[in-house]
Amino acid sequence: MKTITIDDNTAILTLMEHIMKKIDPDGEHYFAQTAVEGMELIADKGIRIVFLDIEMPGITGDEAAGYLIERYGRIDIIFITGHTEYALMGHQLHCTAFVTKPFGERDIAEALEYLRVPINTEKPIKMRCSGHFAVFYNGEPVIFERGRTAELLAYLVYKNGAIATNGELIGVLWYGDPDKQNLLRKHVKDLRDRFEEIDAEDVLIKKRGSIGINMKKITVEGDTSAIVQQFGWIL
Repeated sequence: MKTITIDDNTAILTLMEHIMKKIDPDGEHYFAQTAVEGMELIADKGIRIVFLDIEMPGITGDEAAGYLIERYGRIDIIFITGHTEYALMGHQLHCTAFVTKPFGERDIAEALEYLRVPINTEKPIKMRCSGHFAVFYNGEPVIFERGRTAELLAYLVYKNGAIATNGELIGVLWYGDPDKQNLLRKHVKDLRDRFEEIDAEDVLIKKRGSIGINMKKITVEGDTSAIVQQFGWIL
């Protein structure tokens, strides 16, 4: 599993690191001392299990929880706090569980039993949007024959499931050059052929003169808004 603990108390972070290594030694576990740092890691790493302190300087835990729920929807937030009076607030925010300090391994393990988002929901195909856009199938990079096919796919991911017309794609990738119609068809074919090779053709939604991505079939890691800056599109 992939988790993050956000707490301004370094002793709590050290304890959680010890506990999570025992509970899930093969998982990815991250730690942050501020809500801002934690939210950046959540966006970058695609984390959906969050252990969150409530009383923190700057952005508080309840403020962070509200933002995360609004942005991601399907996310498990487990409050960890020394103040039991916050239990009602946790219920109002629809948090997954509430762990009271001091706590131990058993408390954390029990909280993880109430996860609402199944751990095994990650799809075989992952799109990494942070840093350099990349596509992975079962952890292995997907390589296309044509250089700009990955950019074409990146734009479809940025569209978040919305269909893109051929004219729109040419406008973004080649500044609207009408002579690129045939080249676009070759890139679309490259995309379709590669996805067929990995038995993932259902990821693409192909219609006459347009194409899109079935977002339910993929896992997106990172903030899709970063893609625009990566490729320098003029939108």
